[in-house]
Amino acid sequence: CKGQPSEPQKITIQGRDYPHALQEMQHLFIRNHWSDGLPLWPPTEQRVQEILAGTPLEPDQLLGKIQPRGGLATPRSLAVALAMAGGRPEQLPVLIAAVQAMVQPRFHHERMNTTTCSVYPVVVVSGPISRQIMLASGYGCLGPDPRHPAGAALGRALRLVLMDLGGALAGMTTMSIFGGPARYTGLVFAEDEAGLPSDWPSFSQERGYAPGTNLVSLYAVSSTTNVPGGETGSATAAQASLNRAAGCIGIPNGNYWFTPYNPDGAAGLLLMGRGTAQGMAKLGWDKAKIKQYLWEHSMVPADKLGPRFDAWWFPEQEVMRDPMPVCQDPKGIEIVVAGGEQSGHMMWLQAGCCPECITTAEIKLPEQWDQLVRQAEQDLTIPEPAGPACEISF
Repeated sequence: CKGQPSEPQKITIQGRDYPHALQEMQHLFIRNHWSDGLPLWPPTEQRVQEILAGTPLEPDQLLGKIQPRGGLATPRSLAVALAMAGGRPEQLPVLIAAVQAMVQPRFHHERMNTTTCSVYPVVVVSGPISRQIMLASGYGCLGPDPRHPAGAALGRALRLVLMDLGGALAGMTTMSIFGGPARYTGLVFAEDEAGLPSDWPSFSQERGYAPGTNLVSLYAVSSTTNVPGGETGSATAAQASLNRAAGCIGIPNGNYWFTPYNPDGAAGLLLMGRGTAQGMAKLGWDKAKIKQYLWEHSMVPADKLGPRFDAWWFPEQEVMRDPMPVCQDPKGIEIVVAGGEQSGHMMWLQAGCCPECITTAEIKLPEQWDQLVRQAEQDLTIPEPAGPACEISF
């Protein structure tokens, strides 16, 4: 086959009625290790074809191999995963871009998919597409939210790609010691670009893209830590909020000093709602100043790293310091504006195994994009109530 997609064998599942056939499908998928353990939608040929309308790419165009199994990622195989996750055609361009970012060499997805670390992908979507596909950027952006269903479907589809194409089976090919709930759906959310302070660059602009670019940015994280605080009602409150964040960031984490410890590496992502971001900006804190402060105040004393340096995957001797920074440069503490409009909390997404840097991919849309968006609005949004009827009699 030489790495070329082949025509898959079709499966027929019978039952005494549709619910029974659907139940038999769940049993079959679990027995064959195609399932994540939760109920799946049947990826019928008709449904897969409907979802493929969401991309301009050829169905069997090779996007990359998903390791360790080496399964071939194509628009068709991704559409199958999205169909099983209950996804829709307008979500497919984002899933394709996420996989294109994931198979880039510096992401090292083969390590992410096999490590003992309880790691999972985080996908930040920028650009107008996030609103068009109903992807959350505000309250509850990490889910669940039925008004913004795209994040759950996309994250679960990406996990099925890692399992079914990559062969990530717990205790056999993926050695994640604990796993965790985020490994079902990852974290897929949108940057709150509308809530950015006027002088703050967006996350996508920091990646070198023009405003308004539909973009996926991908990283791998091993935990989410809620940071109580985020208040900015005064200079003292703002500094206290940053001190709490620095305290969470500065917890010794061996992943900080592994592959991310290079000039392009990231210690993690700090999420802050627009209320916190705008309050910080009013007090004279821009992104660069916040990153510098967090970097300086999250350094880890050497006596907290022991007893053996090599147990923490330290880099070469010439970059070792006491105290030890969690990343080589302040820009390695990434800030994303997302979450509710209030302050009160932030969220630290700590680096996991094993990307060297955040990877990106632009999202490509099909010609019939507007039609797909209109259909999504018709299917998923409650129509505005009609006003009171007005009759005129003569």
